[in-house]
Formats: sequence, structure tokens, C-alpha cells
Amino acid sequence: MHMTVERLSYLHKDDIDDLMDTIKHTLRSDMDDDVSTVRQAMAMVRNDDVANYRLDSDDGTVVATVGTAAVLFSFNEKFMNCSCDIDGWCSHRVAIVFHLFSQFHSLTDWMHEWRQTETQQMMLSISERTPDAWINTLTSLTSPLRRIRMDENPGVFIHESSMMDQRAIPLTPFEWEWKPLFELYYRLHVLDAGWSYVSRQLGSHSPTFFYGKWYVENWLTDQLGKLQDSVNAVGAKPKLFEADSFHDRIKELVRNFALNNDGLFEERFKVYLLFWENVFPMNAARLDELEILQNEHSPEAKIFVAFFNLLQGNYEALELLLTDLTSNELKNWLPLAHFAEHNEDTRALSIIMHALLPYIGDHITTDVPLSSRSIFVRDLDGLLEAADFTESERESMFPQYGEAGIDVYADFLIERQRFAEWASLMHRYSITFEEAEASGLKHALSIDPAAVLPLLHVYAMNFIKEKNRHSYRRAVKIFKKMKAGSKKSGKYDFWNRYINTVREKNRRLRALIEEMEKGNLNL
Repeated sequence: MHMTVERLSYLHKDDIDDLMDTIKHTLRSDMDDDVSTVRQAMAMVRNDDVANYRLDSDDGTVVATVGTAAVLFSFNEKFMNCSCDIDGWCSHRVAIVFHLFSQFHSLTDWMHEWRQTETQQMMLSISERTPDAWINTLTSLTSPLRRIRMDENPGVFIHESSMMDQRAIPLTPFEWEWKPLFELYYRLHVLDAGWSYVSRQLGSHSPTFFYGKWYVENWLTDQLGKLQDSVNAVGAKPKLFEADSFHDRIKELVRNFALNNDGLFEERFKVYLLFWENVFPMNAARLDELEILQNEHSPEAKIFVAFFNLLQGNYEALELLLTDLTSNELKNWLPLAHFAEHNEDTRALSIIMHALLPYIGDHITTDVPLSSRSIFVRDLDGLLEAADFTESERESMFPQYGEAGIDVYADFLIERQRFAEWASLMHRYSITFEEAEASGLKHALSIDPAAVLPLLHVYAMNFIKEKNRHSYRRAVKIFKKMKAGSKKSGKYDFWNRYINTVREKNRRLRALIEEMEKGNLNL
């Protein structure tokens, strides 16, 4: 016969409490599979998937429907069977108990208490003050970030990270000497746990910059900033003797993070440099790390080997590492080039950039998104300049940059006062008047006006072709610039013939003639 859930809960209140205690001590909140089972059961209860309780009066068994499954159970005989054929506490069995329990108790409060058992266990592990205890605890704490699917909304990822920060607060050691070191361990684990999701979200070359991607990018920036703060705090604190083993394990954690993750190599390289520049500046430690890296099979490991050779001034070894370079590796070597530039190591930077030079053109056209090419080219040209490349070597690269290099090439020509070539460049790529003004037109006019008069003529004619008074006024402003340039060059007769010819050819455009008369354009 049919039985209401309220009556069933009332008749077997003590039995349900016993079952809840069994679930609490059987399913652990620090085990991924158990957490998943409890979450699924909670979702079934909240979605009203539990229904249709039927009592068999002959043997006292109850059958309940949970979604597509059927659960047969008996409080008297102490058994529960489920049609899903999963042994032990499946999500359907747990959902039945949760549903009955929720009739007279708060399931949310029970969940909070169940979660607290995990925190208490973690606090006990952290108090052991061993690297293994910390690593095991933080790996368990950050595991929810690893379980998030790649197609999940970034808001879910950010929320999970925020909840994780809250759960980490009671784990922080009370002693101030240990706080910065724990924070450092925690931030490394957070970055490592979330890296797979973050790198795939940010590694796409899609031109659409949607809000979710911006959200994840802000999260990464925030985490890297907190990691920087932790590194600074650890470097500023006196080192405890008991902390030696923790510092040794940090080297391993950082190395694994840098080499065992994919994507966003520049950010991984920055994290690695952050530690080896600030936490481990000792030469002996760096030599030991170099030996370990030389035995790594990861193709990215040689870039970290090159980093240590650069620090030691071992330029021959650096050149040797770059002999078998491929075009696919170019982008991963650029962070090391930036490091050499930052350290003002011109020789190392020159070695790196000369090795990269043959692959730059192909890399720009095949691997750099259109939206990022101008910034990439400007950055690249800055490295070539810092590496003391000759002007002819730098200039030979501009044809490979294509339209992405127009701004950089324009600056290059303006700096060398090659104004006629600059004007030709503007004309060749149909650069707008506004862009030309921002690119050095005023400077060119002040030094060599004759070189840019043909370009200004093109801009003025384009405005006249638009045939509206506003454009005519803009054309007259350009004529005024040309008039000033002609005056400075001493070309009085040329200018008067030119402006009269323009006026004659456009005499039917009454509004233009009016604006030209107002401009007093003759010399």
C-alpha cells in the first residue's frame, strides 16, 4: 500500500538517525568518489526525484522510486537493495535516507557538519609539520578544481576556488613563523590544481574575448600576485631549521608545476623564475637543480637548463641548446629572451634572438592571432634592438611582419628622419590621416615638410571626395599644414600654383570654395 514519507519518517525516526550516522562515518568527505555520491544524492532530494513509497504489509519492506532506480529496504531486517546493482552506499540509497531525514531535520546542517569532519582531519594532518602531511592535505583540499570539466562555466570555477580559500583559513598554522610558508604551499597547489582548466580557457586563439575568459584571466592574475606576495614574505622571514625539508620540497613542487603542466608557458616560466631568483639564490642549489633538469625528458626542460646557464654566464652551453631549435619552440624561448633583456645581458639576448631569427616570419603568420600581432611585433623589435642588432638586420625583418609591423616600421623611419620613406609607407598601406598624425606626421612636417607634401595632398583629396562641408573643413586644415610646410621650404611659387589649381579644378564645389576662401590659403 502507498505510504506518505512523513509517516514513514515518524515511525522510524531512530532507525533513520542510525542510518545517517552510518553514512557519516562510511562516506568520507575527503574522498572524491564519496563526495560525488553525496552530492548526487543531495541533488536527487532537491529535484524531488524521490517518490512513491509503497509498503508491503506482509513482510514490512518498502519500495521507493529514485529517478530511474528502485530501492527496496526494510528497517526491521536492516537491509537496502537497489536496482542499479552497485554495492554499498550508492547515490540512490543515500538519497532515500536523506529524503526521510529531511522531513524533520535540516539536511544542509548535516552536510555542513559532515564537511567539518574533513576540515578537522586536515587540521590534524597540517599540525604534523611535515612536507608530506601538508602536500597530502592541500592536494585533497584543492582536488575540486581538478574535477571541474573543461566545458563548465567559469563562474563555477571561480566559486569553487573562493570556497576553497574559505576552507583553507582554519588550516593555517597559528605560529607566525609558519604562516608564510603554508601560504606559499597553498598557492602553489591552487595554481597546479586549476591549471588544466585555466590554460585551456586562456590558450584559445579565438578572436572573441568573452566575459568568462576575462573572469578566468583575472583569477590567474590574482593568484600570481598572491604567490608573489608569499614569496616575498618567505624571503623576508628568518628561516627555521625545521623548515629546511619544506624548502627542499618546494623545489620539487615548482619543478613539477613548470614541467608537468601544458599551455601558458610564459606564466609557468615566470613562476619558476620567481622562486629561483628570490627563494633559492644560492649557487650550490642552482647547480643541483641544473643537474636534475639535464636528466628531464620534457622538451621544455632545456629552456630551464638554458636559464641556469644564462645565470652562470655559460654562453657556449646556451648556444648549444639553441642549435636544434624548431619553429614550434620559438614562443617558449621568448620568456628567456625577456629575462636576458631584464638582466641587461646583451650577449645572451643576442645569442637567443639570432637563433630565433629564421623562424620569426612563419611564427607570426601561423601562430600569432591577428588581434595580437601588432603588440607581438613591437615587443619582438624591442628585443632585437636591445640585442644590438644592426639597423639593416632590424629593417630586413619588417617585410616579414607584414601589416602588423607598420607602426613599428613607421617609428623606425621617423627616428632616423627618413621622412620620404615614411610617407611612402603611409601611402602604400592607405593609413588614415588620424593614424598618420599619431605616427609622426607633425614631426616630419617640422623637419622635412617637402617629403610629406605628396602624402598630405592625397589626404586632402580624399576629404574633398566625401563632398560634405565637414570634410571640406578638414581638407582646408590639411592645406594649411601644407602651406606652412611650403613656406618653411621657401616654395612660395609652387604653393600658390598648387592651391590655385586645386581651387580651379573644384570651382563647382561652392561649399569647398567658401571654406578655402575663409582659410586664406595663398602665400
